Amino acid sequence: MKDYKINVGYLYNDSFTEKEFLDAVLKKINDDNSAPSYIFDEMDTSKVFRIEFPIFLCDGNAEIEYSRMIGFDKIETTTKYKTNAYGNKTHSTSSRTITDWKKDSGVISGSASSGTILEEYKIYDEYITNHKMDKNNIRVLSNDELKKYKLTDDMIEYLENDILNKVFKNNITYPGNHVKNEEYNGSTSLSNISCTIVSLYALTVSIRDKSITFIAASNGEINIEMYGEYPLDNFDRVFKLNREITKERLEATKTPRKYAKYTIVATIISFIILLILGISLNLLALTIISIIILFIGIIIWIKFRIDIKKIEKPYYQKISENNKKDFKNKQNYKEESYQSYIKKKINN
Repeated sequence: MKDYKINVGYLYNDSFTEKEFLDAVLKKINDDNSAPSYIFDEMDTSKVFRIEFPIFLCDGNAEIEYSRMIGFDKIETTTKYKTNAYGNKTHSTSSRTITDWKKDSGVISGSASSGTILEEYKIYDEYITNHKMDKNNIRVLSNDELKKYKLTDDMIEYLENDILNKVFKNNITYPGNHVKNEEYNGSTSLSNISCTIVSLYALTVSIRDKSITFIAASNGEINIEMYGEYPLDNFDRVFKLNREITKERLEATKTPRKYAKYTIVATIISFIILLILGISLNLLALTIISIIILFIGIIIWIKFRIDIKKIEKPYYQKISENNKKDFKNKQNYKEESYQSYIKKKINN
Protein backbone atom coordinates (compact mmCIF):
# COMPACT_ATOMS: atom_id res chain seq x y z
CA MET A 1 0.00 0.00 0.00
CA LYS A 2 1.29 3.47 -0.89
CA ASP A 3 2.42 5.78 1.88
CA TYR A 4 0.81 9.10 1.01
CA LYS A 5 1.90 12.38 2.54
CA ILE A 6 -0.72 14.75 3.93
CA ASN A 7 -0.17 18.12 2.29
CA VAL A 8 -2.01 20.39 4.71
CA GLY A 9 -3.99 20.18 7.95
CA TYR A 10 -6.66 22.34 9.55
CA LEU A 11 -8.17 22.57 13.00
CA TYR A 12 -11.55 24.07 13.83
CA ASN A 13 -11.11 26.29 16.89
CA ASP A 14 -13.56 25.96 19.77
CA SER A 15 -16.51 28.34 19.74
CA PHE A 16 -17.54 27.57 23.33
CA THR A 17 -16.10 26.09 26.52
CA GLU A 18 -16.64 22.72 28.19
CA LYS A 19 -18.68 24.44 30.91
CA GLU A 20 -20.94 26.08 28.34
CA PHE A 21 -21.45 22.66 26.73
CA LEU A 22 -22.29 21.08 30.11
CA ASP A 23 -24.77 23.88 30.92
CA ALA A 24 -26.39 23.41 27.49
CA VAL A 25 -26.76 19.64 28.06
CA LEU A 26 -28.38 20.15 31.47
CA LYS A 27 -30.77 22.74 30.02
CA LYS A 28 -31.64 20.40 27.14
CA ILE A 29 -32.52 17.65 29.64
CA ASN A 30 -34.63 20.05 31.71
CA ASP A 31 -36.50 21.33 28.63
CA ASP A 32 -37.11 17.83 27.25
CA ASN A 33 -40.63 16.67 28.19
CA SER A 34 -39.63 13.06 27.59
CA ALA A 35 -36.99 13.22 30.34
CA PRO A 36 -38.27 11.70 33.62
CA SER A 37 -38.97 14.09 36.48
CA TYR A 38 -36.52 12.30 38.79
CA ILE A 39 -33.56 12.53 36.41
CA PHE A 40 -31.61 15.23 38.30
CA ASP A 41 -32.05 13.31 41.57
CA GLU A 42 -30.73 10.00 40.28
CA MET A 43 -28.45 10.57 37.30
CA ASP A 44 -24.69 10.14 37.30
CA THR A 45 -22.70 12.09 34.76
CA SER A 46 -19.26 11.47 33.34
CA LYS A 47 -16.80 14.27 32.98
CA VAL A 48 -17.08 16.21 29.76
CA PHE A 49 -14.65 14.52 27.41
CA ARG A 50 -13.30 15.67 24.11
CA ILE A 51 -13.17 13.68 20.90
CA GLU A 52 -10.87 14.81 18.13
CA PHE A 53 -11.00 13.02 14.83
CA PRO A 54 -9.56 13.76 11.41
CA ILE A 55 -11.51 14.06 8.19
CA PHE A 56 -9.34 13.31 5.15
CA LEU A 57 -10.13 14.88 1.77
CA CYS A 58 -8.22 14.39 -1.47
CA ASP A 59 -8.18 14.61 -5.24
CA GLY A 60 -7.28 11.64 -7.35
CA ASN A 61 -6.50 10.51 -10.88
CA ALA A 62 -7.38 7.12 -12.30
CA GLU A 63 -6.56 5.24 -15.50
CA ILE A 64 -9.01 2.43 -16.13
CA GLU A 65 -9.20 -0.51 -18.50
CA TYR A 66 -12.66 -1.93 -19.12
CA SER A 67 -14.36 -4.69 -21.07
CA ARG A 68 -18.02 -5.48 -21.66
CA MET A 69 -20.63 -6.64 -24.13
CA ILE A 70 -22.76 -3.94 -25.80
CA GLY A 71 -26.16 -4.88 -27.19
CA PHE A 72 -27.69 -3.16 -30.22
CA ASP A 73 -31.41 -3.73 -30.85
CA LYS A 74 -32.73 -4.19 -34.36
CA ILE A 75 -36.08 -5.14 -35.89
CA GLU A 76 -36.22 -8.43 -37.79
CA THR A 77 -39.16 -8.75 -40.22
CA THR A 78 -40.43 -12.08 -41.55
CA THR A 79 -42.92 -12.53 -44.44
CA LYS A 80 -44.79 -15.80 -44.97
CA TYR A 81 -46.56 -16.66 -48.26
CA LYS A 82 -49.49 -19.06 -48.57
CA THR A 83 -51.59 -20.37 -51.50
CA ASN A 84 -55.26 -21.03 -50.76
CA ALA A 85 -57.51 -23.72 -52.32
CA TYR A 86 -58.41 -21.43 -55.25
CA GLY A 87 -54.78 -20.84 -56.14
CA ASN A 88 -54.66 -17.30 -54.75
CA LYS A 89 -51.49 -16.28 -52.94
CA THR A 90 -51.65 -14.46 -49.62
CA HIS A 91 -48.90 -13.30 -47.26
CA SER A 92 -48.50 -12.22 -43.64
CA THR A 93 -45.73 -10.17 -42.08
CA SER A 94 -44.43 -10.40 -38.49
CA SER A 95 -41.61 -8.60 -36.74
CA ARG A 96 -39.57 -9.02 -33.59
CA THR A 97 -36.76 -7.24 -31.81
CA ILE A 98 -33.44 -9.01 -31.60
CA THR A 99 -30.19 -7.86 -29.97
CA ASP A 100 -26.78 -8.07 -31.58
CA TRP A 101 -24.02 -8.32 -28.96
CA LYS A 102 -20.55 -6.96 -29.66
CA LYS A 103 -17.41 -7.00 -27.55
CA ASP A 104 -16.26 -3.60 -26.36
CA SER A 105 -13.13 -2.61 -24.44
CA GLY A 106 -10.98 0.43 -23.94
CA VAL A 107 -9.18 2.77 -21.58
CA ILE A 108 -10.58 5.84 -19.85
CA SER A 109 -8.95 8.28 -17.45
CA GLY A 110 -10.02 11.21 -15.36
CA SER A 111 -9.99 12.84 -11.94
CA ALA A 112 -12.37 12.99 -8.97
CA SER A 113 -12.48 13.94 -5.29
CA SER A 114 -13.17 11.82 -2.23
CA GLY A 115 -13.08 11.84 1.56
CA THR A 116 -13.20 9.52 4.53
CA ILE A 117 -12.93 9.25 8.31
CA LEU A 118 -11.84 6.49 10.66
CA GLU A 119 -14.40 3.71 11.11
CA GLU A 120 -14.73 4.34 14.87
CA TYR A 121 -16.13 7.82 14.15
CA LYS A 122 -18.73 6.77 11.57
CA ILE A 123 -21.46 7.15 14.23
CA TYR A 124 -20.89 10.93 14.14
CA ASP A 125 -20.60 11.20 10.35
CA GLU A 126 -24.18 12.34 9.67
CA TYR A 127 -24.10 14.79 12.58
CA ILE A 128 -20.88 16.43 11.33
CA THR A 129 -22.19 16.54 7.77
CA ASN A 130 -25.36 18.38 8.84
CA HIS A 131 -23.72 20.62 11.45
CA LYS A 132 -22.88 24.14 10.29
CA MET A 133 -19.21 24.73 11.05
CA ASP A 134 -17.82 28.26 11.33
CA LYS A 135 -15.33 28.10 8.45
CA ASN A 136 -13.81 31.45 9.50
CA ASN A 137 -12.80 30.01 12.86
CA ILE A 138 -10.06 27.67 11.66
CA ARG A 139 -6.26 27.51 11.77
CA VAL A 140 -3.59 25.66 9.80
CA LEU A 141 -1.79 22.87 11.64
CA SER A 142 1.97 23.05 11.99
CA ASN A 143 4.12 20.30 10.50
CA ASP A 144 4.76 18.88 13.98
CA GLU A 145 1.01 18.76 14.72
CA LEU A 146 0.32 17.17 11.37
CA LYS A 147 2.78 14.33 11.94
CA LYS A 148 0.48 12.48 14.36
CA TYR A 149 -2.25 12.09 11.71
CA LYS A 150 -1.86 9.42 9.06
CA LEU A 151 -3.99 7.60 6.54
CA THR A 152 -4.49 3.95 7.43
CA ASP A 153 -4.27 1.22 4.79
CA ASP A 154 -8.05 0.74 4.93
CA MET A 155 -8.64 4.46 4.37
CA ILE A 156 -6.23 4.56 1.42
CA GLU A 157 -7.95 1.54 -0.11
CA TYR A 158 -11.35 3.22 0.32
CA LEU A 159 -10.18 6.51 -1.23
CA GLU A 160 -8.52 4.80 -4.20
CA ASN A 161 -11.58 2.62 -4.89
CA ASP A 162 -13.91 5.59 -4.53
CA ILE A 163 -11.85 7.67 -6.97
CA LEU A 164 -11.70 4.71 -9.38
CA ASN A 165 -15.48 4.20 -9.31
CA LYS A 166 -16.24 7.91 -9.66
CA VAL A 167 -13.90 8.33 -12.63
CA PHE A 168 -15.41 5.31 -14.36
CA LYS A 169 -19.03 6.37 -13.79
CA ASN A 170 -18.33 9.98 -14.80
CA ASN A 171 -16.50 9.13 -18.03
CA ILE A 172 -17.92 5.88 -19.39
CA THR A 173 -20.45 6.05 -22.24
CA TYR A 174 -23.02 3.51 -23.40
CA PRO A 175 -23.48 3.59 -27.20
CA GLY A 176 -25.88 0.63 -27.47
CA ASN A 177 -29.20 -0.33 -25.96
CA HIS A 178 -27.93 -2.85 -23.41
CA VAL A 179 -24.76 -3.77 -21.55
CA LYS A 180 -23.66 -6.94 -19.77
CA ASN A 181 -20.55 -8.55 -18.32
CA GLU A 182 -19.08 -5.15 -17.57
CA GLU A 183 -15.72 -5.28 -15.77
CA TYR A 184 -13.11 -2.64 -15.07
CA ASN A 185 -9.93 -2.11 -13.09
CA GLY A 186 -7.13 0.38 -13.05
CA SER A 187 -4.56 2.35 -11.15
CA THR A 188 -5.25 5.35 -8.94
CA SER A 189 -3.03 8.06 -7.45
CA LEU A 190 -4.08 10.49 -4.74
CA SER A 191 -3.05 14.14 -4.50
CA ASN A 192 -3.84 17.34 -2.58
CA ILE A 193 -4.54 15.38 0.59
CA SER A 194 -5.85 17.50 3.44
CA CYS A 195 -6.68 16.63 7.04
CA THR A 196 -9.31 18.63 8.93
CA ILE A 197 -9.60 18.01 12.68
CA VAL A 198 -13.13 18.19 14.08
CA SER A 199 -13.57 18.29 17.84
CA LEU A 200 -16.62 17.04 19.72
CA TYR A 201 -17.59 17.57 23.32
CA ALA A 202 -19.34 14.56 24.81
CA LEU A 203 -21.07 13.75 28.09
CA THR A 204 -22.57 10.45 29.22
CA VAL A 205 -25.52 10.36 31.63
CA SER A 206 -26.33 7.13 33.49
CA ILE A 207 -29.88 6.89 34.86
CA ARG A 208 -31.32 3.63 36.19
CA ASP A 209 -30.78 1.04 33.47
CA LYS A 210 -30.10 3.58 30.70
CA SER A 211 -26.96 5.24 29.39
CA ILE A 212 -27.36 8.38 27.28
CA THR A 213 -24.63 10.27 25.45
CA PHE A 214 -24.86 13.92 24.45
CA ILE A 215 -22.47 15.33 21.84
CA ALA A 216 -21.87 18.65 20.11
CA ALA A 217 -19.22 19.82 17.67
CA SER A 218 -17.08 22.39 19.48
CA ASN A 219 -17.14 24.73 16.48
CA GLY A 220 -20.17 26.79 15.56
CA GLU A 221 -23.39 26.99 17.58
CA ILE A 222 -24.02 24.51 20.40
CA ASN A 223 -26.11 21.97 18.53
CA ILE A 224 -26.55 18.99 20.88
CA GLU A 225 -27.43 15.52 19.61
CA MET A 226 -28.63 12.81 21.99
CA TYR A 227 -27.74 9.12 21.55
CA GLY A 228 -29.89 6.83 23.69
CA GLU A 229 -33.28 7.07 25.41
CA TYR A 230 -34.58 8.03 28.83
CA PRO A 231 -36.15 5.53 31.24
CA LEU A 232 -39.89 5.86 31.80
CA ASP A 233 -41.25 8.32 34.32
CA ASN A 234 -43.24 7.35 37.42
CA PHE A 235 -46.94 7.35 36.50
CA ASP A 236 -48.17 4.96 39.21
CA ARG A 237 -49.94 7.61 41.31
CA VAL A 238 -51.94 9.25 38.53
CA PHE A 239 -52.72 5.86 36.96
CA LYS A 240 -54.15 4.66 40.25
CA LEU A 241 -56.32 7.78 40.62
CA ASN A 242 -57.59 7.48 37.03
CA ARG A 243 -58.43 3.80 37.51
CA GLU A 244 -60.51 4.70 40.57
CA ILE A 245 -62.32 7.46 38.63
CA THR A 246 -63.00 5.06 35.76
CA LYS A 247 -64.44 2.56 38.23
CA GLU A 248 -66.73 5.27 39.64
CA ARG A 249 -67.79 6.26 36.10
CA LEU A 250 -68.75 2.71 35.20
CA GLU A 251 -70.74 2.34 38.43
CA ALA A 252 -72.56 5.66 37.88
CA THR A 253 -73.58 4.67 34.34
CA LYS A 254 -74.37 1.04 35.11
CA THR A 255 -78.19 1.46 35.19
CA PRO A 256 -78.64 3.61 32.04
CA ARG A 257 -76.17 1.39 30.13
CA LYS A 258 -78.23 -1.67 31.16
CA TYR A 259 -81.50 -0.03 30.12
CA ALA A 260 -79.98 1.11 26.81
CA LYS A 261 -78.82 -2.45 26.11
CA TYR A 262 -82.20 -4.00 26.97
CA THR A 263 -84.03 -1.35 24.93
CA ILE A 264 -82.07 -1.93 21.73
CA VAL A 265 -82.25 -5.74 22.08
CA ALA A 266 -86.03 -5.70 22.77
CA THR A 267 -86.61 -3.24 19.93
CA ILE A 268 -84.76 -5.35 17.36
CA ILE A 269 -86.47 -8.58 18.44
CA SER A 270 -89.94 -6.96 18.39
CA PHE A 271 -89.28 -5.38 15.02
CA ILE A 272 -88.16 -8.68 13.45
CA ILE A 273 -91.07 -10.70 14.89
CA LEU A 274 -93.78 -8.20 13.88
CA LEU A 275 -92.21 -7.63 10.45
CA ILE A 276 -92.12 -11.38 9.73
CA LEU A 277 -95.73 -11.80 10.92
CA GLY A 278 -96.88 -8.81 8.90
CA ILE A 279 -95.29 -10.14 5.72
CA SER A 280 -96.30 -13.78 6.21
CA LEU A 281 -99.94 -12.91 7.16
CA ASN A 282 -100.06 -10.12 4.60
CA LEU A 283 -101.11 -7.64 7.32
CA LEU A 284 -99.93 -4.17 6.51
CA ALA A 285 -100.84 -2.95 10.02
CA LEU A 286 -98.31 -5.29 11.68
CA THR A 287 -95.61 -4.15 9.28
CA ILE A 288 -96.34 -0.50 10.06
CA ILE A 289 -96.38 -1.23 13.83
CA SER A 290 -92.97 -2.99 13.55
CA ILE A 291 -91.48 0.08 11.88
CA ILE A 292 -93.01 2.39 14.52
CA ILE A 293 -91.60 0.19 17.32
CA LEU A 294 -88.15 0.28 15.69
CA PHE A 295 -88.30 4.06 15.39
CA ILE A 296 -89.45 4.56 19.02
CA GLY A 297 -86.89 2.05 20.33
CA ILE A 298 -84.02 3.83 18.57
CA ILE A 299 -85.16 7.20 19.99
CA ILE A 300 -85.27 5.75 23.52
CA TRP A 301 -81.83 4.15 23.03
CA ILE A 302 -80.39 7.48 21.80
CA LYS A 303 -81.82 9.21 24.89
CA PHE A 304 -80.14 6.69 27.18
CA ARG A 305 -76.84 7.23 25.33
CA ILE A 306 -77.16 11.01 25.74
CA ASP A 307 -77.84 10.54 29.46
CA ILE A 308 -74.79 8.29 29.74
CA LYS A 309 -72.60 10.92 28.04
CA LYS A 310 -73.84 13.59 30.45
CA ILE A 311 -73.07 11.38 33.44
CA GLU A 312 -69.60 10.47 32.05
CA LYS A 313 -68.54 14.03 31.20
CA PRO A 314 -67.41 15.17 34.70
CA TYR A 315 -65.45 11.92 35.18
CA TYR A 316 -63.55 12.41 31.92
CA GLN A 317 -62.91 16.05 32.88
CA LYS A 318 -61.52 14.89 36.21
CA ILE A 319 -59.15 12.43 34.48
CA SER A 320 -57.99 15.17 32.11
CA GLU A 321 -57.39 17.54 35.03
CA ASN A 322 -55.46 14.83 36.86
CA ASN A 323 -53.23 14.27 33.83
CA LYS A 324 -52.59 17.99 33.37
CA LYS A 325 -51.94 18.48 37.06
CA ASP A 326 -49.64 15.50 37.15
CA PHE A 327 -47.70 16.78 34.12
CA LYS A 328 -47.42 20.25 35.65
CA ASN A 329 -46.29 18.81 38.99
CA LYS A 330 -43.64 16.72 37.24
CA GLN A 331 -42.41 19.76 35.30
CA ASN A 332 -42.31 21.89 38.45
CA TYR A 333 -40.53 19.14 40.35
CA LYS A 334 -38.00 18.67 37.56
CA GLU A 335 -37.39 22.42 37.38
CA GLU A 336 -36.79 22.56 41.16
CA SER A 337 -34.43 19.60 41.10
CA TYR A 338 -32.66 21.13 38.06
CA GLN A 339 -32.08 24.40 39.90
CA SER A 340 -30.90 22.47 42.97
CA TYR A 341 -28.52 20.43 40.81
CA ILE A 342 -27.09 23.61 39.24
CA LYS A 343 -26.51 25.18 42.68
CA LYS A 344 -24.65 22.08 43.86
CA LYS A 345 -22.47 22.22 40.74
CA ILE A 346 -21.68 25.89 41.37
CA ASN A 347 -20.84 25.29 45.05
CA ASN A 348 -18.60 22.39 44.18
